[in-house]
Amino acid sequence: MAERRLGGSWFADLSMQWKAGGVVAMLVAMFLLLLGANALFTRAGDRVQAQVDSVRRIVILSDAATRAVARRQAQAVRDALTDPRSLASQIPAASAEVAERLAALSAAAGASPALAPFVQRATRIATAWPDAIGAPLLAASGDAAALPAALRGFLAAEASEAGARGINGALDELTATANAQITVARSALSENEAIVGAIDVIALIATVAAGIGGLVLGARFVSRPLRHLAELMSRLAGHELDVEVPYSERGDEVGIIARALKVFKAMAIETRDNDWVKGSLNTIATRVQGADDLKDFADSLLAELAPRVEAGVGVFYRFDEATDELSLLGSYAFGERRHLSTAYRLGEGLVGQCALEKKTIILSPVPEDYVRIRSGIGEAAPQAVAAMPLVLKGRLLGVVELGCLVAIEDRRARLLDEVRTLAALSFDNLARAIRTRELLEQSQRQATDLRVAEEELRTQQEELRATNEQLLGQSQRLSASEEELRVQAEELKSSNDVLRRSSEELTGQKELLETLNRQMEARAEELVRANQYKSQFLANMSHELRTPLNSLLILSHDLAENRSGNLDADQVEAATIIHASGSNLLRLINDILDLSKVEAGKMEVVREPVNVTAFAQRIERNFRRVAQERKLRFSVTVADAPPMVYTDAGKLEQILTNLVGNALKFTVQGRVSVSFANGETADTFKVAVTDSGIGIPDDKQDAIFEAFEQVDASTRRQFGGTGLGLAITQRLAQLLGGVVAVESKLGQGSTFTLTLPVGEPPAEEESEDAGALARAPAPMARARGVSGLAPLPAVSMPSVPDDREALTPGATAILVVEDDPVFARTLVGIVRRKGYQVLAAGDGESGIELARRYKPTGILLDVMLPGMDGWTVIERLKADPATRHIPVHFVSALDETRRGRDLGAVGFLTKPVSAEKLGEALQLLAHFASDRPRRVLVVDDDAAARHAVRTLLAREKAEIVEAGSGEEALEVAAKTELDCIVLDLGLPGMSGFDLIERLAEGEHPVPVVVYSGRDLTQEESLRLRAFTDSIVVKGALSPERLLDEVNLFLHSVQHEPRSVPEHPDGDLEGRKLLLVDDDMRNIFALAKVLRARGINVVLAQDGAKALAQLDAEPDIEIVLMDVMMPVMDGYEAMEQIRAQPRFAKLPMIALTAKAMKDDREKCLAAGASDYLAKPVDVPKLLSMIRSWLPAK
Repeated sequence: MAERRLGGSWFADLSMQWKAGGVVAMLVAMFLLLLGANALFTRAGDRVQAQVDSVRRIVILSDAATRAVARRQAQAVRDALTDPRSLASQIPAASAEVAERLAALSAAAGASPALAPFVQRATRIATAWPDAIGAPLLAASGDAAALPAALRGFLAAEASEAGARGINGALDELTATANAQITVARSALSENEAIVGAIDVIALIATVAAGIGGLVLGARFVSRPLRHLAELMSRLAGHELDVEVPYSERGDEVGIIARALKVFKAMAIETRDNDWVKGSLNTIATRVQGADDLKDFADSLLAELAPRVEAGVGVFYRFDEATDELSLLGSYAFGERRHLSTAYRLGEGLVGQCALEKKTIILSPVPEDYVRIRSGIGEAAPQAVAAMPLVLKGRLLGVVELGCLVAIEDRRARLLDEVRTLAALSFDNLARAIRTRELLEQSQRQATDLRVAEEELRTQQEELRATNEQLLGQSQRLSASEEELRVQAEELKSSNDVLRRSSEELTGQKELLETLNRQMEARAEELVRANQYKSQFLANMSHELRTPLNSLLILSHDLAENRSGNLDADQVEAATIIHASGSNLLRLINDILDLSKVEAGKMEVVREPVNVTAFAQRIERNFRRVAQERKLRFSVTVADAPPMVYTDAGKLEQILTNLVGNALKFTVQGRVSVSFANGETADTFKVAVTDSGIGIPDDKQDAIFEAFEQVDASTRRQFGGTGLGLAITQRLAQLLGGVVAVESKLGQGSTFTLTLPVGEPPAEEESEDAGALARAPAPMARARGVSGLAPLPAVSMPSVPDDREALTPGATAILVVEDDPVFARTLVGIVRRKGYQVLAAGDGESGIELARRYKPTGILLDVMLPGMDGWTVIERLKADPATRHIPVHFVSALDETRRGRDLGAVGFLTKPVSAEKLGEALQLLAHFASDRPRRVLVVDDDAAARHAVRTLLAREKAEIVEAGSGEEALEVAAKTELDCIVLDLGLPGMSGFDLIERLAEGEHPVPVVVYSGRDLTQEESLRLRAFTDSIVVKGALSPERLLDEVNLFLHSVQHEPRSVPEHPDGDLEGRKLLLVDDDMRNIFALAKVLRARGINVVLAQDGAKALAQLDAEPDIEIVLMDVMMPVMDGYEAMEQIRAQPRFAKLPMIALTAKAMKDDREKCLAAGASDYLAKPVDVPKLLSMIRSWLPAK
């Protein structure tokens, strides 16, 4: 009670500073008071002590004067008796001493009224002594006879009051009086000391009491409330949000803290509500994404949403745009009533009004007879009813109505508002997916029907052909018997009728055959049209699916980067999950397209030599980690398999990846093994994938190789999947000339056996036609399933010790990416012996992260790595602006030198390698990492052509060296370090073909770009293909193509200048770009990403508007052009732009959903400078923009 009274008092409202100041002021005042009293009494004691000391000095001086009087008397008597003549000198001297002592005593006692009279009396007697007493003795000093009488008179006088007796008596009285004063002063001094001691004790007691009082007040008004508030804060931090916060009405710091704690409590409650809303959204999203159809979606949405808003009943109405009606699709605890309708029109009832307004309507309170919520034990009326529309981009999809047992407070209202958008987007995506699946199934059924019809036509054709041959035989036999019939006239008459009838039958059968042939041709034309429709469907489906995926992947990646820093860790993780889910959907689309391409015969096979042992090791490394994570035994063996086979390595890897991935997926415990062996015949080999998994029933072993077929397709299946993997696997195996067979027992495991022909070495490389040689090389292909935006895992601690913790700034550091610990230690030791620091990584993901973090001087890279292989690693490094300048040197057991150089590597060593070769590789890395300028050698006998190339390459800031002949070029190459050579084939003397062969014989071949105006024969193309893939035929777009090829080689090893800022996006600041796309989602996503890099983005929604924008804003520097657009598509737009001379060199990058073959060639033929497939890889797009924009 006292605390409450004080809590509202003036003292409680004082700030802590004033409280502490008041206590301190009280203590200081008390101290000063006691100090003053102590000082007064001490000063009084000092005065008494000074008085005592003065009196003591008087006593001492009095004793000295008494002794002087006695000495004078004794001296006078002694001289009178012994040496009377000396009396004349001694008596005056003694008298002078007495006078001096009395003078000193008079000076000391003059201030004391009680002592001064005694001194004065003694002084008077002493003054009169020489004349009254001393003179008679002096007078008799010369008369020996008179001297005794004089001496007796002297002694008698001294004994009188006028002599020594009087002086001593006065001095004795003075001493007695002084001693009495000393006694009194000492008594007063003792009393003063007692008083001072008492004051000190009182001061100590008062100080302690004041201190205790201050502590009590501090505890009551400061520390106890603060401890209470700290306890409340701990409870709030422990998510106990129902606490009451006191002291908020106080005006001091405690009140401030209490009010801040109330704010913290409110924020904690808001955070809890936000977390609840987000968690509920995630749960609802996960549930509805697993729905297979729209009714399942509606029921799943209501089942998850109703308990969270404490709804006892709920309904989901779907809007039909064709009839403008809302029909009941799903419900929650809802029983149909006779007086309630299951369909509503816009504006009809609460549901219809909500759909009409497209706004959430909440009714509270609700009348008792509105609706009843029934259970097994009773029923009740809802307290609130909420109707919310599902609207996506202004388009009504449905209405959800909920009857809640409690009022809808703010938290549940926010959940309903957030669920609206999520449910609308998910519902629309599911509807689109179902529509796409129906279209695909319809297309497959049509293709099956056409194949059946074709087979029937083929059968009928065979039957007709047999009939025709039979009729022709009969005709020949009739011709042979014509002579006999002519002889036998009678028989001829009777036979004519038979022959006439046979001829009529033959004519009828011929007409029937012609009719069937026409039907077969019509069916064949229908089949061709169906294939065309299917191809067009594939292109349209790819565009319709990839276009929304494009914006989804771009925006989720942009959110995951969190450049503005306004997202928390949960939101960044959610964006990462969205991006990963989109990537999974993209892989599913790719699988469907692969299957369709195989069925349509559009999948190409590129046969190449495959080392079986190395390939088996690669499979083992790729899946080793997955097996370890699933705690399965995994092995890959090569028994008596052929050492080398000739097949399509990429498709073989895709087949085995599907088979091994399925084996690991469907095996919960046990083992998975892969074995390579010879086939049943000498020209085949087989690969068996065996697992101890769930097995396959006998009746499903044929069906699993059909598209979208699964062993367990029920809604309660344990293992997910689309059912495309084995279908694609079987089609690819058939495409390679082989087959996949399965042996399995339910519950015991399965064995999938792939049998393929060994193949033979090709007589010569497959080549493209001369026109195709003029194309730009396709962008580097990404490994299937590895998204360019997927986040990399954190760098694990190396199994091989390296120098990452002790890197010296500016020192040469080499990154070693090798999964074999023994060989990795060997490489680390060699690098260190060369005087370099070293980083080590055991897999591709860690290698990329180390390269991004530490920017090493160079990288030694293995190809066969677990998880991400070396090819993917170098593609990632060269696609990233932060690492593209780092030179990479391969060290691998595979002999893939050509492929490594095509991907931008500076060298390739095949294991086993010597220390000398590794030393040379390190020197090569240091060479390419140096800061020297890049040199380009232009070889052409035409000086004007060389000047044109020099002008074209001037903006690349490279040093241009010229040569007019092959011989001169060889001399320059022998003396100068070159990074690229631009070569014309038509040279005097040594031809361009001979020169390129001579250059390839060097120790370190230089990349060559063939730039020639001559048409190449197939043999010449094959000859050049052995040394370079960069062949540019001079033409309208050849300067841009040449610049693209030279950029490729310069940027593959170009050293990053030390002045490059940490975020290289700044170099695009202020550049002007035209973005042409009809899809607003893509426009929003790409424009957002590009504007975040400082690019000025101008928008257009079709080709005609793009032309108008270029006319209105001619300072546009680059164009991003979508291909599939209404009004005017991208091809026509690019052709019309190129037709204008002012835009002849304007860079244009074509964007399209890559579904069909020859997309790139169509874009380049229409005038595009470059090509990029959707979904757009943002880092690759930015890199491409930089390479095409001239430096400012």
